[in-house]
Order: sequence, then C-alpha cells, then structure tokens
Amino acid sequence: MNENGHWERVGRDWLARRPDRLWREFTDRLQISLLDRWLAEPPVRDDGREPTALKTDLFDEIAGRGVARRFLGNGYRTTGIDLSPTVVQEAGARNRGLATLTADVRELPFADDSFDAVFSGSTLDHFEGPADIARSLAEIARVLRPSGRLVLTMDNPRNPLVRLRNGPLLGLLRRSGVVPYDVGATLDSDSLAEVVRNSGLSVLEVTSILHCPRVLAVGLARALDGRGDGAREWFLEGAKRFERLERYPTRFLTGSFVAVLASGPDSRA
Repeated sequence: MNENGHWERVGRDWLARRPDRLWREFTDRLQISLLDRWLAEPPVRDDGREPTALKTDLFDEIAGRGVARRFLGNGYRTTGIDLSPTVVQEAGARNRGLATLTADVRELPFADDSFDAVFSGSTLDHFEGPADIARSLAEIARVLRPSGRLVLTMDNPRNPLVRLRNGPLLGLLRRSGVVPYDVGATLDSDSLAEVVRNSGLSVLEVTSILHCPRVLAVGLARALDGRGDGAREWFLEGAKRFERLERYPTRFLTGSFVAVLASGPDSRA
C-alpha cells in the first residue's frame, strides 16, 4: 500500500466534504480531556526554554478542532507531523503558531531529546504489523526528553465492536463511509505496555477511553449534524456519560481505545 498516497487522498476527501463534524467534536473533547488529565501543567525546563510538544499526526486538526491548539494554549512550542502534505498545509493554516512538516513517525526528523511531551492519538494503529508500531515507539523514545511524557492511544482489540470493525465488517464499513480510512495492526493493553517498555520508556498508567458504542454513536451523530445547538449538546453530553465505564474492571472490553501514559527514558518520576 502507498501510505503517503492513501493519506493524501483521505485528507483531500475530508477537506472537500467536511463530514462528521459532531462526532469529531466529541472525539476532540475526549482527547483534550485526556491531555488535561495527564499533562495538566507544562514542565519548567532547567535551561529556561519554553517546553516543546510533538503531535504525531494532524488528521484531528483538519477533521475538527484537534489537540494541537491545546498544547499551544498551555505554553508548549508545538510541532505536528503528517504523511499528507495537504493535511500539513491545512493544519498549519488553521493553527497559528503550530510548526508543521511532512514526516513519518517511523523516521522522525528531529534530534534526540527534542520534546517534553508527545501526543500520539490513534496514529500507530494504521500500520500493517507490530514491527512498525515498535519502530515508531523507538523513534518517539529517542526524541522524548528523559523527563518528558508520552500520551498514546491505539485501537483496543479486546473491545468486541473494535474487533468486528477491524475484521469481518471492515469492508462493509469502508464502503459505507463509517470507517473512511485504512486501519491496521494494533495491540491490547498488556502487549502495548510491553512494547512501550521495550522502547526504553516507563509506563505510568494504562486505561481505556471512548466507551460509547462507536458505530451507533457515529450514525446518531451524523443524523444530528446540522441540527441546533440543543440537539448537538444532548448528543455530546450523552456520549460523555459512557466514559464512566472507565472506572470499572470491564473498561478494556468497553473502551474503543487503549490509552497509555509513559515517561521518558531513564526518568525517575
């Protein structure tokens, strides 16, 4: 598969149609909530420089509000990368102060210890196999400062609906547009934590997020897109209530994403 060409087509198509605005607003709020929980305050650097952050793809920044502007608002000098030049250009135009460039997370064009924070939201679950996931995490570990933090999410294969979506239903969902892009290999919570550790990072917390039934929620969000603010807020608040399921031992069966918080190499946090 020509990955660069695929994501360029996805980006151009999304910008032309601008679908799923209500659903993307929900996922933006969810990711920002995770960011606020795990990276509430930017670090104070010993050298007096402003903290730095990397976002490993920019699809969120063209599909909705995205996460990058939260980093910018919190005082991080923020860089975003993507395989698609169109996505890179559009994300940069929408987010004043965001540095953008076309790059692959498996070969990051940055020096060692470049970033105080890395946010990788469902970037690494679009590769063909686990080797690319491990390669990406090794690169992230290389560019993350020892005191830095990684917030990582990937598709949760223990969720039966995710397993069906990524397996026997994928062709149908791709044709219907419910899944508008290729999905790839992913790892369950234990396997992902192990790969993160093998990259040299320290795992601080593992959980699962996005607990509303995704296929049904996307369909409902599409039906309510373009409706008044009341209907939209009703959906957003209703979908948010499902996040209470994170509190229970069954969270890895109900959540659509595994979420990992990790610290930089040799960190003693």
